[in-house]
Amino acid sequence: MTNSRALRAWGSLGGLAFVVLFVIGSALIFDGPNGDESPAKYVAFYGDAGHRNKINIGWLLAGLGVFFFLWFVASLRETVRKATVNSADDGMLGFMVTIGGTAYAAVTMTALGEAAGVRTMSDDTFLHQVFPGVIHANNDGTYIAHATGTAALAAMIVAFSATVLATRLLPRWIGWFGVVAAVAALASLVFVTMFVWLLWIAVTSIVLFLASRKDSGFTTESPLASAS
Repeated sequence: MTNSRALRAWGSLGGLAFVVLFVIGSALIFDGPNGDESPAKYVAFYGDAGHRNKINIGWLLAGLGVFFFLWFVASLRETVRKATVNSADDGMLGFMVTIGGTAYAAVTMTALGEAAGVRTMSDDTFLHQVFPGVIHANNDGTYIAHATGTAALAAMIVAFSATVLATRLLPRWIGWFGVVAAVAALASLVFVTMFVWLLWIAVTSIVLFLASRKDSGFTTESPLASAS
């Protein structure tokens, strides 16, 4: 049988992995003309195979980050279940954590795929032609789509923070930090606010992992090692 406590602990580190991979991957994908630069700059940058390869690497890293994020969401859900096992709030808060995190992951995967696909589309266009207007429009579309998707992320953060503040399973400052992070997530159209909720995910990931280590019977061996 799988050691669920260890699985939840290691899954919690998925949040930290997501932040690192998402930031690096996004930097690689969006490191090029995106706004009102001249069409010539678009053509020079996205017409370069080396730049397109870098974008593809960024897409792979960011996509892998979303994979780890889903494990983080599962760990949050299990933490809520554990904290509210005898409470009627378990169903609602747990559901909001799950659906909020999953919806955000789905929107993010779509935005990453669209961003990378359009930026590298000259790989299979006639004479490797670059379309600056299409790339510019795609940049606006994927950015707004991701900023809209963070509304679901905010719901996940609020639900988990409410659990922390009500049960004190984790330090209360994590809960209050979560309130701030949720507001920042709702305001993600302003680029700088993204760093607030990314920091919350990274910090909560570490705090959850350390808290799990203190649980009786927790082992640092692979969570699947005890599977029969």
